Amino acid sequence: MLERGNIVVIDIETLRSAEDCGSCGARESSHVRAPMVGGHLEALRCYAGSPGPGFQPIGWGNHAALGLSIGCYYEYADSRCHFFDVYTLEEMIRGWVKKQPLLVSFNGIAFDFPLMQGLLREQANRVGLNDVLAGQETRTIDRTADYAGALIALCDAFAGLVARSYDVLAEIWKVDPQRKFERGLNSLDAIAQANGLGPKLSHGAQAPRDWQDGRYASAINYCQDDVYKTKTLFELVCAGQPILRGDGQPIGLRLPFPAEESPNATP
Repeated sequence: MLERGNIVVIDIETLRSAEDCGSCGARESSHVRAPMVGGHLEALRCYAGSPGPGFQPIGWGNHAALGLSIGCYYEYADSRCHFFDVYTLEEMIRGWVKKQPLLVSFNGIAFDFPLMQGLLREQANRVGLNDVLAGQETRTIDRTADYAGALIALCDAFAGLVARSYDVLAEIWKVDPQRKFERGLNSLDAIAQANGLGPKLSHGAQAPRDWQDGRYASAINYCQDDVYKTKTLFELVCAGQPILRGDGQPIGLRLPFPAEESPNATP
């Protein structure tokens, strides 16, 4: 049985939306256009014309700028959902590197895991920038450098764990790369509905809005629901069953474990 296996199913939500400002992190509606000589309007400025570049969206590829609001993972070892945020990210990843679970996700290789790695590296850079100050004692600087280096080493170890992870969406893309980005075919929402799991509670662009507006429960429930949907799809694959895509057609995916290593195998 998969129960009590060393497996973790994960999903995260970002702190900001891809449409938020890459300079200040605020929404486009928080920006103003300052008048120029001759009556023309210049590009949107951050916070009423403060210095810096005009409004430019973060984009989904700038993982560190998107940030992390909440993450959720289901751990088969204790049959429970756990939650984490940017403050508990390091401790959680250290635990995973020690236990070496199989990480299961839906688009985690392209998005969730790079974002988590980016935040760790950003933390390492911030440690060096904030703590190595003029006049500090040498031993303090040495400790700071040691901690920053430990964070980089942790990030590298986590990358090795990610390389062995099982990403349901990535496996679908491997089977049918030609239809990789076909609308309504491979999204978690479309696949969940096709397999009788119901629609997603929201969508990835709304979750940061909910968090920013103080609707924390909505973002948390949305994240947890995505974990359960991914978990169910993963279990279908482990049972050797095809999953249905958005068009209702079945697709068979690679088994997560070799037969001799499967949690379902009997000794």
